[in-house]
Amino acid sequence: TETQVIKLEEDSQKALAAAEAGIDAVIKQSVNSSVQINSLGQFNTQGITGEAQVTTVSKPTFISPLLQKDEQYTFYLSDYPTFANPPQPGDLLNLFFVSEVGQCPSIEILVVTNTYTQERYAFNTCGATQIINAPTASNVPTEIDTVAFQWKTQLSVTDGIVMFIKVYGDKTKLGFKFDSGTTLPSQGKMIESEARTTSGVVKRVQLFQSFPQIPSNFFMTSF
Repeated sequence: TETQVIKLEEDSQKALAAAEAGIDAVIKQSVNSSVQINSLGQFNTQGITGEAQVTTVSKPTFISPLLQKDEQYTFYLSDYPTFANPPQPGDLLNLFFVSEVGQCPSIEILVVTNTYTQERYAFNTCGATQIINAPTASNVPTEIDTVAFQWKTQLSVTDGIVMFIKVYGDKTKLGFKFDSGTTLPSQGKMIESEARTTSGVVKRVQLFQSFPQIPSNFFMTSF
C-alpha cells in the first residue's frame, strides 16, 4: 500500500543517515576500531542497529583514483607512518597506466629511499619513449581489479619509502603490483558502515581514506 511504501522510504532514509553517522564517528578512530550504530545520538532510540569499522587495506594490487592532467599521486612503498619494511634488493614494482580510452598521458615518477636519495623517471606514452632514466614502457594491455591498462613499466624500488607519480597531458588511473606478487604496503584505511532498521531495511556505506597525499609541488616540478 501507499502507507507501506512511505514507511519503507522513511526507513531507508533513516538507515542511510545512520550508516553515514557511523562513518563520521569511526573515521576518527584508530585502525581496527569499531562503533555500534545504536550508540550514536538519536539512533539509540529508533531501534536502528549495525556497526561501523575501520580496517587497513593490504593486498597484492592497488588502483589509484582517476588522476587528471597535472595531478599527482603519493604511493607508499613502506609502512606508513614509520616507513619501516621498504622493498628489498631484487623487488621490482610494476606500474600500470593509460586506463582511459583515447587518452595519452605522460607520467613523471620520483622514488625517495630510506637513505633520502631520489630516483627520477618519466615516460611519454604517445611516442612510446623513455624521457628520463628508466626502462622503456611497454604497450602491454593488462587488467587489474577490473581496470584495463594499456601501458606498464617495471622499476627497481630497493629501499624505497615513498613514490610520487605526476600525470601530464591526459588523465589516467595508476595500477601497482610487485612482480613477485607479494602484498603491497597498505595505502590507507577502509571505513565501512552498515545500519539496519526494525523493518529490515539495510544501508551500507563504504569509504576508502588514503594515507596523506603530499602536495604536488612539494617534491615535483614541471618540465
